[in-house]
Amino acid sequence: MTMIRYGILIVSDSCSSGDRKDLSGPEIKNIITNKSTDIGKLLNGTITCEEIVEDNEYKIMDFLATWCDQNKVDVILTSGGTGFSERDVTPEATKKIIQKEAPCIIFSMFLNSIKWTPMAMLSRAISGIRGKTLIINLPGSHKAVKECLTAVAPAISHAVDLLLNDKSSVIKTHNAVQNFSFKFCHTPASTEMLGLHNVSERSRSSPYPMISVEEAKSIIFKEAYVMNVETINISNALGRVIKNNVYSQCDLPPFRASIKDGYAVIASDRAGKRKVLGGVKAGSTTTILPKLLPGTCIRVNTGAPVPDGANAVVQVEDTKLIETLNSEEVVVDILISPKAEQDIRPIGSDIEKNSLVLSENIKIGAAEIGILAACGCKEIDVYKQPVIGILSTGDELQEVGEPLLPGHVYDSNKLTLMSILEENNFKPLDMGIAQDDEMTIVQTITNALKAVDVLITTGSVSMGDKDMLKPILKHYFGATLHFGRVNMKPGKPTTFATCMLNNKKKYLLCLPGNPVSATVTTHLFVLPLLNKMQGLSSKPIIVQAELTSDYQLDPRPEYARVTLKWSDKIAKAYSTGNQISSKLLSCQNANAFIILPGSTNQKTSLKAGEYVPAMLLGFNQ
Repeated sequence: MTMIRYGILIVSDSCSSGDRKDLSGPEIKNIITNKSTDIGKLLNGTITCEEIVEDNEYKIMDFLATWCDQNKVDVILTSGGTGFSERDVTPEATKKIIQKEAPCIIFSMFLNSIKWTPMAMLSRAISGIRGKTLIINLPGSHKAVKECLTAVAPAISHAVDLLLNDKSSVIKTHNAVQNFSFKFCHTPASTEMLGLHNVSERSRSSPYPMISVEEAKSIIFKEAYVMNVETINISNALGRVIKNNVYSQCDLPPFRASIKDGYAVIASDRAGKRKVLGGVKAGSTTTILPKLLPGTCIRVNTGAPVPDGANAVVQVEDTKLIETLNSEEVVVDILISPKAEQDIRPIGSDIEKNSLVLSENIKIGAAEIGILAACGCKEIDVYKQPVIGILSTGDELQEVGEPLLPGHVYDSNKLTLMSILEENNFKPLDMGIAQDDEMTIVQTITNALKAVDVLITTGSVSMGDKDMLKPILKHYFGATLHFGRVNMKPGKPTTFATCMLNNKKKYLLCLPGNPVSATVTTHLFVLPLLNKMQGLSSKPIIVQAELTSDYQLDPRPEYARVTLKWSDKIAKAYSTGNQISSKLLSCQNANAFIILPGSTNQKTSLKAGEYVPAMLLGFNQ
């Protein structure tokens, strides 16, 4: 395939004047030049011209015509000026200089964009050909730029070959485009719609057996693979998991070090007056000191090397100044009889060179980073962390900050789950909100799986007529649904699935939409999966806790939110309030889940004073 020459023309008054930073140009450039992505490989390009111009029809025309006529580019991508504002004139300028129109390119962009926003119908973009150059108007938003360029990318390379009459490349690019379209524009398993909008035909019972929490965890651990290894600087290692045992590269301390500010002495001199021969401070590398003889001493600071000949340090508080000369100490009186090795840290007394300091497969915290630094380890081998995406589903959801529409609620799940993961040193990606529409969910999941290793979704997994996620995963993605119901409260519809994309295994944990259900299942299933993938096999800490209130038992085992407080070495569980799955306030101040058993004919409730297992949040063993 021929290397394609691209020109990028940003049309914006504010960006041209410097009042606003251009985001679209760098986005376009990154998509074209990033050869590690499938789209980047297909676009196969280099940037030969780029410019920012004000919203002026004649200036836009001048750049477009000049680049085309001087054969500087094969494709020109404009961004901005395609809307309804008075100064939006990019389509008018483009139309005046092109010789042929290419309307289906814009139609393809529209079909993709309208899935994301109804505002796409307000774009007036056009596309056409001048000479042997293809010109495409893209929107001004850097987000929309990516959506539109992704939509038309499969056809660009083939279009350029046709314009250049490069017959040797036409077939190759045509096949590459076909392969790309099959792989990414369609879904792995099927393109035939399921017709999930037909409410009367929905299932009235779940086909998935209800398994225990422990069975569900076992399945997740069995399916999870451990990520590859990378070498990183220790300054970036917080929260990562060590691949191999780590051994110290030096003794700590590497010299005999003073523990106190005071005087290095010969212990056998006992108490009495000493002549001060000089001083040595921490970090000193050039000080040359006379040999320490009986009746003499040398002033030392905390952490300073202890001079040869000295075998004790006497702290300043146990001395008295007797004589000075030119503001220097000449004679001090040692008021105590020191003991040999008093207040001296021997070489390697903290850590010996080549000794084991950190074991494999442990998580790096602040103390571990300090140990690595002290032992001279600048870099460390760790397991890569999985790339994680969080996706919310539901027609009723709105982003925080928007005016709330009737019948709608703010999307609290996404921010809550992202915060839980960030508290555990993961860096999740916000994959947005998908409306309850079959093809919208398919497209959103397709895009998300290209970017992540693990996709966490909330909503659309229960038995409502809009709960379509499970059949979509099987039908469109060929996913294996390892379980679709768990015997627990809250969180029964939790679903775990895997599928293959680009010969790589992808994980999907589909959580219920109720906020508390999503929070509880994140702790029980999401964190263990992510920890396993980054090489950590720790388990949550379970303690026995005394109930401080009565509980009516549910048929399913229940994970109730509590605050644990210790009294006389006994953990007491205090309820955080109403435990219904939609009430997120019940998670506030909770530091544990108590695990209540399912009810039986013999046992339908628990009384205050009885003991139950409690899982500590934020702690593992």
